[in-house]
Amino acid sequence: MELHISLPLLGAFMALLHFLIYPALFSPLSKVPAAHWSCRFCSIWIYWLKWTNQENRTVYDKHMKLGAAVLLGPNLLSINSFDGVKMIYQGGFPKTAFYFNGFAIYNTENIFTFKDNAVHSARKRMISNTFSKSFIMSSPTARAATRDVLFGRYLPIIRKSASEGKPVEVLEMNYSYSMDTFVQWQFGRSLGSNLLEDEKERRLYIDGFFAPYPFLFWLYYFPRLANLLRKVGIFLIPRSVDAKFGAAEDWNLQKCDSAQQLLVGSDPIHSDDQPVVFQQALRSMSEPKAAKGEYPRRMQIASDMFAHSSAAFETSGNTETYIFYEMCRNPEWQTKLRQELRGIKLPRQEDLNRKVTVDDFAEPKDIDSLPVLHAIIMETLRLWPAVPGGQPRVVPKICSLEGYSDIPAGTVVQSYAYILHRTPEVFPDPTSWKPERWLDASPEELANMKRWFWAFSSGPRMCIGANFAYYSMKYLVAAVYANFTTSIHDHGDMELLDFYLAGPKGHRLELMFHPVPGL
Repeated sequence: MELHISLPLLGAFMALLHFLIYPALFSPLSKVPAAHWSCRFCSIWIYWLKWTNQENRTVYDKHMKLGAAVLLGPNLLSINSFDGVKMIYQGGFPKTAFYFNGFAIYNTENIFTFKDNAVHSARKRMISNTFSKSFIMSSPTARAATRDVLFGRYLPIIRKSASEGKPVEVLEMNYSYSMDTFVQWQFGRSLGSNLLEDEKERRLYIDGFFAPYPFLFWLYYFPRLANLLRKVGIFLIPRSVDAKFGAAEDWNLQKCDSAQQLLVGSDPIHSDDQPVVFQQALRSMSEPKAAKGEYPRRMQIASDMFAHSSAAFETSGNTETYIFYEMCRNPEWQTKLRQELRGIKLPRQEDLNRKVTVDDFAEPKDIDSLPVLHAIIMETLRLWPAVPGGQPRVVPKICSLEGYSDIPAGTVVQSYAYILHRTPEVFPDPTSWKPERWLDASPEELANMKRWFWAFSSGPRMCIGANFAYYSMKYLVAAVYANFTTSIHDHGDMELLDFYLAGPKGHRLELMFHPVPGL
């Protein structure tokens, strides 16, 4: 007897086998606990969490219940362990298209977006020495930026508000401080930004930079759909966003072109004016002696410069704001820090009546060596990570992770700083801000916390700007609390946004600054 099977029936059976039976029973990933029953068959669950801004917290809860490996989609695995992070991020697993979708500037790849690790390594070698701790700590341009921005702009604004008894909104002020400090080091004093004092420049850049944020879901995960619908007049990302973000891109490109012209000029360049980061990129990536706007790899350099400065201002600004928030809620740490700062040379309130020089404040090594200051910053980065979201990578070849073997090549794996930093076995009482955990821990406990600390990611593709972030944040916090106490005047929702990059939900923290008696 002949058995006849229709093609539609055969197709239905093959679809059933491929999409349901195989992932549920036979795939190597079928042994990994799933965050939701649907995760074995489709990605609707994880996309719903991203769309509704619930991903980081929900995946955290799943890890606490299900263990170190959790399936988030048919081809998406979340890992929460030191060994897993070490294997993925130090083992050279390449990046996904997510990074290009979200962070390519001028539609041009940069040091943050490269999928291929070899290409990234080549680009990083061109500029990494400039971002080394020893280079930054000895950079006269970085020191001049601290003098001009922190002591010449930031502290005078605070001093004036304190004398008038007025509150200061510090989130945007910290964005501005971080941007101005980095850009002056990046492009030199004459080409530096002045977001702290120039309202027009501040609005152009900050409003332009954040314009895409309400639409990041489409930008990160469905850019092709967004572009396709644009062709028929449906704008998931409004055209006004392009205009605002484009203005910020133009601002950056103008800085690059002006810095290139400065470097090809015949006049000597003072150390304050040295475009440190741009100059290194120009030397490494193209021939500097070229006509304006025509230097080779212009757009690649500009994309890199935008990536550096935007990361510096947003992540540091959010962290500085959470430091102030926690210091206000825990005033005993203001006292502890002020005691530590005694004997450290920093301009005092009366010194701000005159022009501060680089000889008026402590060397970077003196600021960097303060244990209480360091603990305050580390604990804030732990509890309020500026990049809490998953960092996706692609499995390059079959491997084992967390005891699960034969993880297929092409599987997307990711870890979250938000989850790593709240693992109670490593960080007891993980939702509480406790700087003392970094001061009182045993050598073994401290080493373990450092292994799990992931504020800047890890491995060869960890944040290249970490050393400058510590540099600028430590000077800011030390200078403020050497001169003032702080208290909360008003604020929006301070809960961390559930995004890939994140600051406070309410986007507002207003503080009162009170001069320290006797200063």
